[in-house]
Amino acid sequence: MTQIQRREAIKQLFCLTAGVALIPSCMSDRSKSAILLKNIMISAEEEAMLAALCETILPKTTTPGAKELSSHIFALTMVDDCRKKEDQDRFISGMKAFQEKCKSAAGKDFVNSAIDQRNAVLASIIAEKDEDSDLKYFFKTVKGLTIQSYTASEFFMTKVQVYELIPGRYHGCVPA
Repeated sequence: MTQIQRREAIKQLFCLTAGVALIPSCMSDRSKSAILLKNIMISAEEEAMLAALCETILPKTTTPGAKELSSHIFALTMVDDCRKKEDQDRFISGMKAFQEKCKSAAGKDFVNSAIDQRNAVLASIIAEKDEDSDLKYFFKTVKGLTIQSYTASEFFMTKVQVYELIPGRYHGCVPA
């Protein structure tokens, strides 16, 4: 075997191993959510709907919105890690009920709806009398976790409400 043939064989072997290493990343499932959860399973479509819902609750103005601060990821993580199995099941069934309500009220899904249609759907959920429904539970949970995420964000703690590790000062030599 000559030196040129060895070089060609090494090149082909390198290309083959690089291709084998890259194929799994190209064949990933795009319908999965961006975050890996242990207890609940959601699709990329449901994650996008949740991001749109969080952005509708806290929209972007002169300050960053909930979507920009990844409040939907925070909400999913909190539900996945900190809620009981029954509450996780209620959350998922409430999410499905929310999607159905949006499609029946606006004629399309929440992500593709206009802002006034989104606000109308949220107002109708708030006006519902049944406090124990999965839909109401889902909305209250997402709203509470979105606000919690926003008020615990780095932006809020540094720009809106400046956090002091040790509040107050000690001035020992001040006349009384």
